[in-house]
Amino acid sequence: MIKSDAQRDRTLAQIEGFRQALAKVEQEKPGKRSAAIRGSYESMIRQLEDELGEYDQLKSGALTLPHIERLDQIAPFIAKIRIAKGVSQTELARRLGVSKQVISRFEENEYQTVAISRLQEILDAIGIKAAVTLRA
Repeated sequence: MIKSDAQRDRTLAQIEGFRQALAKVEQEKPGKRSAAIRGSYESMIRQLEDELGEYDQLKSGALTLPHIERLDQIAPFIAKIRIAKGVSQTELARRLGVSKQVISRFEENEYQTVAISRLQEILDAIGIKAAVTLRA
């Protein structure tokens, strides 16, 4: 998943690199090897374009959150929420009083290692209200 504008730019460059490599392969003599390589490049391009599309959609503010039953299901959505709310990693770090590298590490691990109290601080910092219901 693309989590920053810098990653978006790198992804665009990767797509262009794969397209150039694909163009070279298409000039080669047809065969099993070139077909396999071509398929691999096309697959990578599609995957990267899908990630780019998801990031651009999130940047536009479009995000539909699913119903979440467990606290441990929240973490994978935090980066998506942050992006959709227009909050950069740098801005979130500033709001929390930590370095951008800390936020980057949290997001590399999809916030799985973050304590619940810190998770609440993060949600507060990006303007998300969480309602929790406990049932026996």
